[in-house]
Amino acid sequence: MAPKPAGTETHGRSLNRFTTVILIGYLAFIAFLMLVRRATLSPEVFVVFAGVIAVMLGRGRAFVRDWAPFLLIFLAWQLARSLADDIGARVQSDSIIAIERFISFGTVPSVLAQKAWYVPGQISVLDVSMTLVYLAHFLLPLIAAFLLWVLRRHLYYPFVMALMLLSFAQFATAVALPVAPPRFAALYGEALAVHDISLDVTQALHLGTLSWAYQNLNGNPVAAFPSLHAAYPILAFLFLRQAWPRGAWLMLAWGAVVVFAIVYLAHHYVIDAIGGIAYAVAAYWVVDRLRQAEWVKAMLANWRGPFRRRRPG
Repeated sequence: MAPKPAGTETHGRSLNRFTTVILIGYLAFIAFLMLVRRATLSPEVFVVFAGVIAVMLGRGRAFVRDWAPFLLIFLAWQLARSLADDIGARVQSDSIIAIERFISFGTVPSVLAQKAWYVPGQISVLDVSMTLVYLAHFLLPLIAAFLLWVLRRHLYYPFVMALMLLSFAQFATAVALPVAPPRFAALYGEALAVHDISLDVTQALHLGTLSWAYQNLNGNPVAAFPSLHAAYPILAFLFLRQAWPRGAWLMLAWGAVVVFAIVYLAHHYVIDAIGGIAYAVAAYWVVDRLRQAEWVKAMLANWRGPFRRRRPG
């Protein structure tokens, strides 16, 4: 194999950085524009934009081939979630509140947070920003997957596998152990002094599709444990740090904001967030062990699959 021309590697790194900046800037611009127009960057809209970028990069066919299975499985999981609260298992509420008080020194953090910052009848900047953070839930794994697909292809399929493992593990848990969030606690036992802030925000600001998404895309209202809102940023961080060790810390910071948002908005308890983080770490560990297993390496050696990098030329 002929040696690479001098400077090729440096040029490749510069191109990757430039592409990353362009992609992030493009997505940020679209998100800002749709927010100003009171629309929403829903998952299906994101996929369309991602497909356009893939075509611009000359990778349109690869995008369809690599993303179709992921999106189909993700859609199947979302549809299946709506069945979890119809299985007949008893919804847990008072028992979870007892655990929450045990780990939070006798308090319920959602109640404390709303008592400190929420003003009934008024919509604050905090209310709006935290609602938008909450509604960005399904976009985060798609954005992380797309960045990996474009810039670190060898990490894309491991991330997708871990994402699916995490999502279906959460679904199985919700079927066996349905948990009501703080905002629905009164329907299953003790009533907590919390308010559905997100509903007020989406209705008061007439956010159109955002309001519709909030009221209609929550397939299972009693699937609070473990929290995928808390789990997804942690899983993304664990994979992104392999590609960008410094930049990945921004994802961890985002995860902290998400945890605050879901607790403040009364969508989850702190114990839900802890469970989500634990599930994310477990999913990452399982996929990482599988990638290193000798029998998996032997199987993949004869298959030009997603874990295997194609040799140049």
